[in-house]
Amino acid sequence: MSVLVLLLGGCKKVKDIRVTSFELESVAPQGLTGLNAEFAVGISNPAMQVKLEDVEAVLKRSGKVLGRMTVDPFVIEARTDAEYRLKGYLRLGEDANLRDLLQLLDASVLDQYTVDVTAKARHKSGVAAPIAVNDIPLKKLLEKAGYEKN
Repeated sequence: MSVLVLLLGGCKKVKDIRVTSFELESVAPQGLTGLNAEFAVGISNPAMQVKLEDVEAVLKRSGKVLGRMTVDPFVIEARTDAEYRLKGYLRLGEDANLRDLLQLLDASVLDQYTVDVTAKARHKSGVAAPIAVNDIPLKKLLEKAGYEKN
């Protein structure tokens, strides 16, 4: 997701990798406490190949964990501008419900949400670097990815 912009900013060797687009393609309920999501992310990578694994984003509002999204591992190919189809799973936080998440449809409240992101960036040689970015304003994250709420 657009999380990559901030995620990869912490790893010096891949600092020039940037997200160029983000589009949510599908969302499907998974039981009563989760959602499967598929999205397309455009990524410009003028640098080396990087594999992102153990990607997790924690969505919070006023300190309350509303959900945790995990994203399947994926490889960002070297020196390319490409679109990647990613799959993720969002499970609700213990004290959250679907109504909490539906509030995200209202663009006027996006500035009340923050995201903590963790991942592991692995070079094809096997060397990995942990990445963690906390308290990213959700509105800012979506704007960096070029996502505009209509």
